[in-house]
Amino acid sequence: MNRVRRYQTIRAAAVMLLALLLVPAASATIIWGPYVTNTTTGSATIAWKATGEEPGWVEYSSEGGEVCRVASAGEEGMHRVHLAGLLPATTYRYRVGTGGATVEDCRFRTFGDRTFTCIIYGDTQGQRPFFTQTERHGLVAERMAGEEDILFVIHTGDFVGDESEWDEFFALAGPVLGNTTLVPVAGNHDGTAEVFSAIFGLPPYYSFDAGSLHVTVLDSNDRAWADMRTQTAWLKEDLTSPLPQTIVAFHHPPFSSDRKHPGGDLAIRAEWCGIFAQNDVDAVFSGHTHTYERYRVNGTEYVVAGCGGGPFYPLSEEKPEGYQAGREETLGYIRATISPVSIGIEVVPVADVTGDGEVTMHPAGAVIDTVRLNTAGGWWSVLASAPGVWELPGLWRR
Repeated sequence: MNRVRRYQTIRAAAVMLLALLLVPAASATIIWGPYVTNTTTGSATIAWKATGEEPGWVEYSSEGGEVCRVASAGEEGMHRVHLAGLLPATTYRYRVGTGGATVEDCRFRTFGDRTFTCIIYGDTQGQRPFFTQTERHGLVAERMAGEEDILFVIHTGDFVGDESEWDEFFALAGPVLGNTTLVPVAGNHDGTAEVFSAIFGLPPYYSFDAGSLHVTVLDSNDRAWADMRTQTAWLKEDLTSPLPQTIVAFHHPPFSSDRKHPGGDLAIRAEWCGIFAQNDVDAVFSGHTHTYERYRVNGTEYVVAGCGGGPFYPLSEEKPEGYQAGREETLGYIRATISPVSIGIEVVPVADVTGDGEVTMHPAGAVIDTVRLNTAGGWWSVLASAPGVWELPGLWRR
């Protein structure tokens, strides 16, 4: 190599080294979310998790409205921004950022609509080494992402099998969770109450109002029994809501033909089901049993929606009282349509999976079970048509 070419080579190498030195350190990466929780008629909370400790921000606006920006200082990578002063029954577009990483074109809708649709599903954990969340929950999440105008998604617990799956869960559910409100229920695999609150910004039991619907979320895990008297007293007070429709969600089903827990969780049945009957609760949604089942007991519909991706549980031919329908070895979710006078429940199958892992997809639009609950009439039907009723704020409370 002559002197000129060697000089040019050294010079080029020096320029490249200088360029590398001038490039900033790798930017943050958003690994969870964003996801929206704690929505009311006038507020919502947006959360996400990123690598590093760089500050974050949310930009949001209603259609044609002014773009607002709110800063977030991450704590151990978790970012949470509470938005207040929002308009009821309004869709907001938003994006989040941390360092140089952004997630764009997300949306959520504040509560206040007279009629809306929500989704209920749960038990999305994988079962390594046999299969991961990607192989099963991924199928359900992809089909759910095709649903339009979903006001909120209730997850009935067991998001993960253990803490190593949280990244996978949020990656798969991201297209859904970035465009609706998540209503989380604590499952027995989801960690301590402190872990649940750190991820979702909510206590293990809480409630909220959406239109004519009151939603109560309970903690049915073993830890809850240490102070079950307090939670049950809170439940009795909470179910005095004046709204005409009420659904309840918790993880362990009080009615189930699961062979491992014949009859369902009998302790939970004894603790709460009488209260549900006394307060005319319309429907109770649970998971834990990895299948779909539906029971009708004392005027309340009990739905087991544990078919979000976990390993299937075999059911016994002997069913508890009130059995109406069921489906084994099928992945899917519940789609519920709420109006001022009824709740329509549809069970959407996504795929059948045999014991040896063979997957057969169901076509879009398939439904394997339906039930319509006529839940209101009389004075409420008149009130529902009055202007301004649906702008009354719903309150989260514990």
